[in-house]
Amino acid sequence: MKKKKIKLKKKNVYIFLFIVLVLLVVIFYNPAINIFSLMRKGYTFSESSNLYYNDLAKKALEKDYSNTIAKISGNKEFVNNNFDIYCEIEYYDNKDFLLNVNRLIDKGYNSNDINNINYKNDTDLTDYLVNNYVDNISKWIEYDFFKTENIERYLKNFDGDYKNTIVQVNIGLDKPYYEDVNIIKEYSSTVLANKYNKLDSNFVPDDITLLDKCSEGKAYLSKEAKEAYDNLCMASIDAGLSLSVNSAYRSYEDQQEIYDTYYSLYGQSYVDKYVAIPGYSEHQTGLALDVKSKNSNLFINSKEYSWMLDNAYKYGFVLRYPKDKEDITGYDFEAWHFRYVGVDIAKYIYENNITYDEYYVMFLDIN
Repeated sequence: MKKKKIKLKKKNVYIFLFIVLVLLVVIFYNPAINIFSLMRKGYTFSESSNLYYNDLAKKALEKDYSNTIAKISGNKEFVNNNFDIYCEIEYYDNKDFLLNVNRLIDKGYNSNDINNINYKNDTDLTDYLVNNYVDNISKWIEYDFFKTENIERYLKNFDGDYKNTIVQVNIGLDKPYYEDVNIIKEYSSTVLANKYNKLDSNFVPDDITLLDKCSEGKAYLSKEAKEAYDNLCMASIDAGLSLSVNSAYRSYEDQQEIYDTYYSLYGQSYVDKYVAIPGYSEHQTGLALDVKSKNSNLFINSKEYSWMLDNAYKYGFVLRYPKDKEDITGYDFEAWHFRYVGVDIAKYIYENNITYDEYYVMFLDIN
């Protein structure tokens, strides 16, 4: 009788253990399969568990591995309805990453826009865009010279060409000349002086050097520009030409005198087109010169002019105020006015038929 009772007890224990085992399989089989499947996709055990227990395993298994999903699935800001677009967004290690992504999604931006916005890594830009929807934002911010502080001006002055609008606004062409000017504080061979960028009245380049080739009288350039002009001069002589210089470096006071003279002779309209207000003249930088031909009274009709157009860039000089670019430079065409910017920059300007103003805002004045 005792043996029978012992056998019965053992049988009950086995039955109990079997039931427990079945329950364990039921409880853990599905999670284990899902977690294992997620790990095979590339998620860690912790990430896989997190996805499963947040009811995201099925969605995650239907997609390729997403580093973004792996990083944010346990975040309290995670929005299940945004799962698909999260998968298309690149992850950035930023404490406000998911919050900003959600705000941008809510504003109507797609994954491509959001990736481009995040790539800019510009808090001011993100803050602006989550409060103001900008159509085709990716077409604006693809340019390195896009400036967040100018976005309202870009939108206001959009002409159908994103690049052109950005360039023109960055130059300042949406504002009246001499208004809200930038005071130039640092000097270099790439300094930009124009109707929006002003030199101090006391500014004098510290390496002004007398020209002693292809020049008459006392004309000066900065040392680097002078050495480049010497090389240009010798090349022009080898080509059988006869170049000279009308004017090069001018002090603030010199420019004032020239401005007053031309104003008294020809009036406001003339000086607006051809003569810089003191402080805004490239001649004060020591990098600009007005050339002439010894063989022709009208430089534009001379062989020297044709040669300069085709060869000046090889020595670092560009025609500063070209024809058909008056709306960009702010000055009428000046066949004689050349500016030293360095060989690489001059070559780019020559090959792409742009002005120095355009080059400057596209490549040098980038925040």
